[in-house]
Amino acid sequence: MEKLTLKEKVYNDILDGIVKGEYSGGQILTEQELVQKYNVSKSPVREALLILSSEGILKNIPRCGYQVFSFTMEDVSAILEFRCVLESYTLTKIIPSIQPQQIAELNQIAEEGNTTPCGIWEHWDINMRFHLKLASYYNNPYIYNQIQQSMQYLKLSYAQFCHSQWNATSIPNDLENHINILKALKKGNLDEALKFLRLDLAEFCIS
Repeated sequence: MEKLTLKEKVYNDILDGIVKGEYSGGQILTEQELVQKYNVSKSPVREALLILSSEGILKNIPRCGYQVFSFTMEDVSAILEFRCVLESYTLTKIIPSIQPQQIAELNQIAEEGNTTPCGIWEHWDINMRFHLKLASYYNNPYIYNQIQQSMQYLKLSYAQFCHSQWNATSIPNDLENHINILKALKKGNLDEALKFLRLDLAEFCIS
């Protein structure tokens, strides 16, 4: 396994802090605070902060620091709409040529949520891997990266809205939608696959 650089460690830890509620929407992070926290030089901290700013996760406020982006319900709706458009398109392109081995790979991911007890973030990771694996079969890196980034934004937005309320009973039951998508793919039924994809995305709407 490749060793992470200091910049990557700081980057991942800040993201993890947002997901876990350590850093809330609107909170200001400063270079000096993070340098002290990680006991590193300014360079890896600044690089991590600049990357997060370029991704829209933080906002650089001159002479103040870096503000954690506060997601709104409108942001969430827009991201879900964007995902639906992209993933519906990839399904349309994939379904005529999807292979049994690819369906088996998707099924293995889908079954993990049913056979392994997991919390909300483990569940999210399974869901994310399912959708990204499906998108990967279209072999368009740009679309894949856009879907991946959209799911990252959604993960952060759900953390901000719902982190304190989530428990085992609130985890979406999207396994059935994944299985139904797979059944539709096996039959080559695009309309059914699109139907269950949209239902799957709707499962993650914030109430």
